[in-house]
Amino acid sequence: MTRGQRLTAAIALAAAILLLGRATALLFVNREWYATLGASSVWRDRVATTAVMYGVAFVLGLAFAWANVAAVRRSVIALVVPKRLGNVEFGEEVSSHRLWAVTIGVSAAAAALSLLVLPEWTVPAIARSHVVFAETDPYFGLDLSHFVAWLPLEEAMYHWCVALFAIVAVLVVVMYSLTPSLRWTRGTIRIAAYARRHISVLGAMLLLLAAWGFRLDAFTTLIDGSGAGGTLTRIDRVWIIPADVALSLVAIGASVVLLAAGWVGQTITAFATVTIIVAATLATQLLAPIAAAQIAASPASAAAEAPYAETRADYTARAFPPPGRLASLQYAADSTLLSHAAAVAIPGALPEIVYPNAIGTAVVRDPGRIMVAPRMGDGVRRLLRAWAEQNPRMLTGDLPSNAAFVRERDVRDRVRSLAPIFAQSRPIGAIPTANGVLWIVDLFVMSETYPLAAARIVAGERITYWRHAGTAYVSGGTGAAVIVPDSAPDPVARAWFAAHPGGYIAPTVPPAMLEGPHVPAVPVPPPMTPAGDTAFRHAVEHAYSRMRAALDSGNLRAFGIAFDSLGIAVRGHP
Repeated sequence: MTRGQRLTAAIALAAAILLLGRATALLFVNREWYATLGASSVWRDRVATTAVMYGVAFVLGLAFAWANVAAVRRSVIALVVPKRLGNVEFGEEVSSHRLWAVTIGVSAAAAALSLLVLPEWTVPAIARSHVVFAETDPYFGLDLSHFVAWLPLEEAMYHWCVALFAIVAVLVVVMYSLTPSLRWTRGTIRIAAYARRHISVLGAMLLLLAAWGFRLDAFTTLIDGSGAGGTLTRIDRVWIIPADVALSLVAIGASVVLLAAGWVGQTITAFATVTIIVAATLATQLLAPIAAAQIAASPASAAAEAPYAETRADYTARAFPPPGRLASLQYAADSTLLSHAAAVAIPGALPEIVYPNAIGTAVVRDPGRIMVAPRMGDGVRRLLRAWAEQNPRMLTGDLPSNAAFVRERDVRDRVRSLAPIFAQSRPIGAIPTANGVLWIVDLFVMSETYPLAAARIVAGERITYWRHAGTAYVSGGTGAAVIVPDSAPDPVARAWFAAHPGGYIAPTVPPAMLEGPHVPAVPVPPPMTPAGDTAFRHAVEHAYSRMRAALDSGNLRAFGIAFDSLGIAVRGHP
């Protein structure tokens, strides 16, 4: 090994140690954070699901890529690279061991690149949560959990397979083009028998992916039909869905024909097979939906489309029931309070550590152990925390070992970590307590794949299902967080909470989070007012009186309005 190679190996080893150490530190810190909040089950599922998903995908991707790259490698008898020694040029053959090492490296890179399209860990986690609606769709006869819980995972697997196939197929064609097996001669593509058979196998696999895509299209037609607004139409039910199912079977048969034709060199048969599948795809994916939409919109089809409209109305009512009384709306904080949350102080209460839009990690002296957070500790524990935060000052500071190590200080981030599958309400509620502001966020189950319901646009996303799941309460002073499930949770929320038990779930808000009287928050004091400006003094005193009355009654919305009035008076005064 040369000096340069030793230096490269040393740098690579040091980088690997640093990355592995940071990953270990993050695992340790996150595990303690979840355990402190009573949500260890969420952390275990997150780590296990992520490790299995990425591990299995990488191993399968590596195996598939290596099988194809190794097949190209076997067609290469020898690889000679030019070398120069003084004025003499000569060729040096690359050793077989180095070629196989390059093969493994290229395969690993292709597999790693395909991991970029994997979904969030919550997608397989929901599929494994045993969601059961106990209701079936009227066309496939499948439980609705197939669409809400399983279908997103199957679509994610399909997209990953397509991405991996595309990466490997491009890689194989490029590698063959660098060898005599695939070349352009006199306006004609010349391909060796070995390369032709290999590419035929890839073509057959592409048709199998097309068959899988037709199967998914049949299900997604119930979610987004050809009618107005995605309505399922009679043509969808009678023609398009059966056509997708039939094409799925035809594509499987066509893959066998393509493989056999390409293996023996029947180029015309192979080309005809691919052409038929492409034409059928265009017909079902482009032409048929346009025709179905026009037929459904015609007055002559009104009677035939009426049952489908009734079914749509029924499923829409189930997917979007009337919302109940939401705590985040009842105690909604206005934009002024949310933007100045860090400056809010409550006399006699704890300072705000966790609040909306809080950034970074805080280390708080907490001799009474009031904060719901892991402790800094000493030795290895402190080293891991400093490594996780990439902050060496945590090692040299004078912080006591019992100081609270507060992470995820933003309210929404903290709730999202505890309940990652749920959408959050846009408003955030706020109740002043002796433990600081009690922040409130309502949680919802949201799905884009619930069938037959009319879609709605929520936060810029097209969804077909929206149900209240529960309410999250976060103490700004202690960092404590609990989720109170809805009294009648939907099947997804019920399955998720059952699969992820812990102290973070409570039937009601714990009294410890509400202890003490509701006292008014103290805003930043206004600037001193000149004694001679009576009109300005009157406006300030009036606004302050409204603010005091609003906060004494616990009405933070009225406080925000009065605070805005005070701002207008101050900005308008010279």
